[in-house]
Amino acid sequence: MFDQADRLRQLVRETVMEHAALEPGVPLVTVSGARDGVGTSTVALRLAEELAQLGRQVVLVDANLLHPTLAGMLETEVHAGIAEVLSGARSAVEMLEPITNGLHLLPASHSPTARPEMDIRALWRLLVELRTLHGHADLIVLDVGFGMSPWVERMWTAAQQILLVTTTDAAAVRKAYTAVKMAPQGDIDGKLRLVVNHCDDPAHATRVSDSFSSTCRQFLGMKLVGSAAQITNSTAQGHRQSVRLLAADVLSHACVYSHRFSGTTSARYATHSQAAALVAHQRTF
Repeated sequence: MFDQADRLRQLVRETVMEHAALEPGVPLVTVSGARDGVGTSTVALRLAEELAQLGRQVVLVDANLLHPTLAGMLETEVHAGIAEVLSGARSAVEMLEPITNGLHLLPASHSPTARPEMDIRALWRLLVELRTLHGHADLIVLDVGFGMSPWVERMWTAAQQILLVTTTDAAAVRKAYTAVKMAPQGDIDGKLRLVVNHCDDPAHATRVSDSFSSTCRQFLGMKLVGSAAQITNSTAQGHRQSVRLLAADVLSHACVYSHRFSGTTSARYATHSQAAALVAHQRTF
C-alpha cells in the first residue's frame, strides 16, 4: 500500500513539474502582448476590473518587470511589490494594494539600476505565493508584457488561460504568431486565446483572427481556444461591453478548470483531468 502511495506521489510530482498549470491553487490568467503598443496593460486592467464587477475577488499582478505600468495607470504610489516577493523578502499578501472592492494590485516598480530576480527559484517562489492567495483571490490576472522570453514562457506554462493581445496591424499579427511559435507547444495547447484590441472593424478583425487560427492549426498543430475576443475602442460603452464579454468568457473557462480538478469534466479534457485526479488522490494518503 505504501509503495503504491509513493509511486502515486512521484507520478503526481512528475506530472505537475512537466505541466505547471496543473499545480493546484488560485487559477492564473496571463495577459501577454504581441508587441509593445497593442494595449496589453489596458486589457489586463480592464479585464480585472470587470471580473471584480462580476463579483469575483481578483488580484492584478504587474509581472512586466522591465516596463511596469499598472501602478501609474491606477495612480498608485509604489514603494515595494513583486521584486520583494521574487527575492523572498516579503510575501505576496503583504504587497497587495487595495484598488476597488474585489480588486487588489501586486505592483512592480521600475528601477534601471536594480533589476529584480528572474531566475527559476525566484519564479517558483512567486507562483507558489500567488497560488496560495485563496483568501484574497478567485482569479489572478498577470500582465507579463510583450513578446516571448524565458520569463514570459514560464508564465504561459504556469497559467490556466493565456490571452495574447494583438491588433489587426500585420506586423503585430506576425509578432503574435512568432510568440506562439517560440512557446512550448505542449504547455499552451487548449488554453491560448487571441484578443484583437482596437477593433473598430469587426469583419476585418474576424478575418485576421480566422487566418491566425488557421495558420496555427496548419503549421503548429495547435488549436486556439474559441474565437478571438474583439475589443472595440470606438466608444467607452462599446469598449466596456466587449471587455465584459471577455471577462465572462474568462470566468466560464475558469469554472471549467475548477470542475476539471474536482473530476467533473467532459471527455475533451480527459488527459488533464487524469493528472488533476492524481493530485486530488494524492491528498488521501
